[in-house]
Amino acid sequence: MEDDTILRVEGLSTQFRTEQGLVKAVDGVSFELRRGSTLGLVGESGSGKSVTNLSMLKLIQSPPGKVVGGKVLFDGTDLAGLEEEEIRAYRGRNIAMIFQDPLTSLNPVLRIWLQIAEAIELHHGLRRAAAKAKAIEMLKLIGIPDAERRANDYPHQFSGGMRQRVMIAMALSCDPDILIADEPTTALDVTIQAQILDLIRGLSRESRTAVIMITHDLGVVAGMCDEVCVMYAGRIVERAPVDELFYEPLHPYTRGLLDSIPRADRAGSQRLHSIPGSPPDLVDMVPCCPFHPRCPKALAICGRESPPETRAASSGERTVRCWLHAKDTR
Repeated sequence: MEDDTILRVEGLSTQFRTEQGLVKAVDGVSFELRRGSTLGLVGESGSGKSVTNLSMLKLIQSPPGKVVGGKVLFDGTDLAGLEEEEIRAYRGRNIAMIFQDPLTSLNPVLRIWLQIAEAIELHHGLRRAAAKAKAIEMLKLIGIPDAERRANDYPHQFSGGMRQRVMIAMALSCDPDILIADEPTTALDVTIQAQILDLIRGLSRESRTAVIMITHDLGVVAGMCDEVCVMYAGRIVERAPVDELFYEPLHPYTRGLLDSIPRADRAGSQRLHSIPGSPPDLVDMVPCCPFHPRCPKALAICGRESPPETRAASSGERTVRCWLHAKDTR
């Protein structure tokens, strides 16, 4: 493993057994994450972004879910092979996660400082008074005014933006090596969104914390990420450095996502593009390209066989799962 590669995910697969059949929510996902870098996971709702990251930390509820294959190598240790008691030492301490909805993630009957201090006591072994002081220090760091007083408040006494800042304080309280941000700006106004993203970006640069940014907002990706993985139907269909992805998307699904963004550089009125059809039903999927019913460039083979991962000829850092780019290697 390269010196700057802190996380390597290889062939991660997660399935859910339902009354309708078997759902392959994550299907052979692989990627790498370097220290101090930001990786974006983008795609429509239900594409497998959040389940991928929950699977890495073994937070999938079983039953009905189960991680059925793959490796999650953190600094050489395979987290997928650890028992529950063993992986708890990594959650929060080495890999922390900002969950999507702070109101449901925070305990409504516990004061804010106590919820932050809990992880500090567990992972750093501090006594209650020292952990409380550290919690207040973290609230100051993420921009909570009058932190000493507000630390004694309850979650319902904070606004949405302030609750999200508290979640960031909890995630960063143990100085993690990797921060997973799951839609950290959902339901926040644009001003607060910018503040939250600036906070994550600044803290990442100062401490070289690697960040996985889960989002459907390509504007966030453009401003935050170094590399992007585009997910569809539980698979990564394209992986590329952020600039290359925006300037020259290879997969038709990536092109569809980019075409759906309103353009400020075009004069006059414009009709927004939308990808036709709907995401596929993941129950008992047959081997094929899952995007082919919606793809304007679909080939006959797309409905019969799943495309292999192919390295782009233009760049060794890019991969794509599409028969348009694999047709010469079939």
